[in-house]
Amino acid sequence: MDAKGYFASINKDLLIRNMAESDTEKLKEQPLGNKDIYKVALDTRNFEISLFWQRSNYFLVLNSALALGFFNLQKQEFAFLLAVFGLFVSFLWYRVNLGSKYWQSRWEHRLYILEKKVAPNLDFFAADWKTIQKDVEESLTNSQSNKGCFRKWLDKQVLNKPSVSYNMILLSLLFFIGWILLIAVRIWKG
Repeated sequence: MDAKGYFASINKDLLIRNMAESDTEKLKEQPLGNKDIYKVALDTRNFEISLFWQRSNYFLVLNSALALGFFNLQKQEFAFLLAVFGLFVSFLWYRVNLGSKYWQSRWEHRLYILEKKVAPNLDFFAADWKTIQKDVEESLTNSQSNKGCFRKWLDKQVLNKPSVSYNMILLSLLFFIGWILLIAVRIWKG
């Protein structure tokens, strides 16, 4: 898309936001092109990822603050209550992460379908595993010519494709299990 087309699409969005409701409905009835639909799906997927990290950061900070409070309590009679609240918060965190991953995956699949239709040779979301792996390998080999043993080991770990969202979901589960253990210890100690 050239600059003129880009600014025309922005102006159309601004126009829709500032129009009366009846006028907006007329404009909405006009069919969108495949590229417009692809852009909406891409923006929505990116928005979902952004929300995932905002929510995860919120829950991570909250859980960390609860754990800090738990271990620094002056009066131990509140320890059990704080641990139960931590358990509840970490369970919510886990559930929110699953919901976020659900919607992210949904929009990535929509992008895959649209990309096959709109730009079959693009291979951003519709690339097969072999193409993705080759791209990453080439990127890592081109990044530095003289690598030490540790950097080579790190590059191999990158090629295992760890999922950052999956690891955040595991962290929320770890907090959940940690709170269960702290509650069990409090009950056992009486």
